[in-house]
Amino acid sequence: MQITMLPLMVCLSLLLSLPSQSFAQQSASASCDVPLVVTRFNVSTRTVELVRDLGLNDFEVQLDGAPAILQNLSIDDGPKRIALILDASRNVPDDEWNLEAEMAASLVEYARPADRFVLQYLGVDGGIASLLSPREADEQLRKVTFSRPVPTDPGERVYDAVLEAANRLDPPRFGDVVFLFGHPEDSGSKTTPDQLQELVLKSNLRFYGVSFSDPLEGKLAGVDLNKPLPANLRSLVSPRLAESISATGYFFSFHSVRNLGLPGQTQLFHGFLRDLYAGIAAPYRLSIPAVSKQGLTKLEITVSNLHERNIYPRDVHYPKFVFSCALLPPLTQ
Repeated sequence: MQITMLPLMVCLSLLLSLPSQSFAQQSASASCDVPLVVTRFNVSTRTVELVRDLGLNDFEVQLDGAPAILQNLSIDDGPKRIALILDASRNVPDDEWNLEAEMAASLVEYARPADRFVLQYLGVDGGIASLLSPREADEQLRKVTFSRPVPTDPGERVYDAVLEAANRLDPPRFGDVVFLFGHPEDSGSKTTPDQLQELVLKSNLRFYGVSFSDPLEGKLAGVDLNKPLPANLRSLVSPRLAESISATGYFFSFHSVRNLGLPGQTQLFHGFLRDLYAGIAAPYRLSIPAVSKQGLTKLEITVSNLHERNIYPRDVHYPKFVFSCALLPPLTQ
């Protein structure tokens, strides 16, 4: 990113002297890019589809509550890098592990030839640090589906594993993704949840998580399901790791082995992964005014006429916070 110092200093002076002024007064050359994915359910085809016809005037942007001008907008459908983390720790039963490897391979099936993958096995020494083609990643995942790596770590250091995955994608490229198949609960990490969230936001990562466990199994006896869950149970379905995922605009979801064994559920889950990969492959690239303050800045992006476009707010995905940032180059090879 190239910044002209005089206009930037003038803008900073205006912001300091006139705090009610909007971020829109920043120099158009001082910007950073954030990924955004918008989906909707097509009633006629009964499928989830990407919304790809939005323009600059269809968005409202706020930074820390102040209006900001969206400076550029495009669909970035170039190659993407995905770090896949599979939880092979001792806490994961074999039936969950088989699903992790099988569904990770299914996700890779939706990749384009130029997409690249890093494979990492949580709870096991090593991994495959080099970037793999979709074919190479699929081959590796097929091998471990029924030949599970032997756990060597007594804990389940999820935070450390995500940190390692992010480091393997360093320096970051626009659209980078970390995708965890495993448990959200951590045991033994040196990395804290706050450090992890700061890392994924600073690196402009998109973070997804899927577990094949049922965190509430055997814990609902005596619970009134017509009322909000007690605090001790809410923490099970919304663990600290989910906060980092949510901060990047996505979610941690649970799909138990038992439920996926019901008729038709596995096919639906394959479709779910296909829809996720469509957003991974071709997000909007929004250029917003650069943030110069230290720490987190809250980002709010609103799509106009949601109801008329058949779009729900929960289907608009973007990072909820940004740091001072530089333009991230796209992956070109």
